[in-house]
Amino acid sequence: MREPYAIYASKILDLRPLDALEADPGAADRGSFIHDALDKFVRDHPGPLPADAMDRLLYCGRKAFGEALGRPAVMAFWWPRFRRVAEWFLERERERRAGVIDGSSTEVQGSVTLEGKRGDFVLTAKADRIDRLKGGGYAIIDYKTGLPPSQDEVTFGYAPQLPLEAAILAAGGFKGVGKGDTSELAYWRLSGGEPPGEIRIVDGDPGALAEAARKGLLRLIDAFDDPDTPYMATPRPEWATAWNDYEHLARNAEWAAGGGGDK
Repeated sequence: MREPYAIYASKILDLRPLDALEADPGAADRGSFIHDALDKFVRDHPGPLPADAMDRLLYCGRKAFGEALGRPAVMAFWWPRFRRVAEWFLERERERRAGVIDGSSTEVQGSVTLEGKRGDFVLTAKADRIDRLKGGGYAIIDYKTGLPPSQDEVTFGYAPQLPLEAAILAAGGFKGVGKGDTSELAYWRLSGGEPPGEIRIVDGDPGALAEAARKGLLRLIDAFDDPDTPYMATPRPEWATAWNDYEHLARNAEWAAGGGGDK
């Protein structure tokens, strides 16, 4: 919906941007470090938090950051941010765990088969975290070290990750979780700044958002299963991403300049 050409270039042509030589970890790497640390901690300590929870979470952080902690920029800037994230996270966990049944499921693989007009399509996902709530239903949580999607992006289908995960959950597609209704979709922003963390609950009925996302995905599947459907670049400029690794290959700027070519 945002950038079909980027999907064509990355998934069909299998083109990948090169990392800079000797580059410090980028945003994606930092996000992976924090995800891995929180995942290990939650898996290792599913019940009441231990008295030395902070020390144990920092240990998980050191394991996740690994050799990257030897880089001065990481140790000076990102490790202090992780410590602030850890403090915020443990405060939320102490409040939250009383309302969660049987601990949290983390990094859960899920899938569901959707029947398109030209054949089946297997939707797969990995949920950062799924909590079964004592009040009923499940909460699906996505950890974000960057800026979470806006409410409009989720509502209008430009950020369908959590609603599609709710659709998989409704079909019983997450291993070890079972089949159930989603009562909460939430982004946990873990920036380590000020504030170090923030919980953003997605507005609206999760079940309705899940069904809308499922139907929207089926429409896209049917459209792009048609060989005559072009993989356009930025078909909706108002929803375009801020940075696109494949923009120069699409030659947007050249085509936008016009000129009509030689006569």
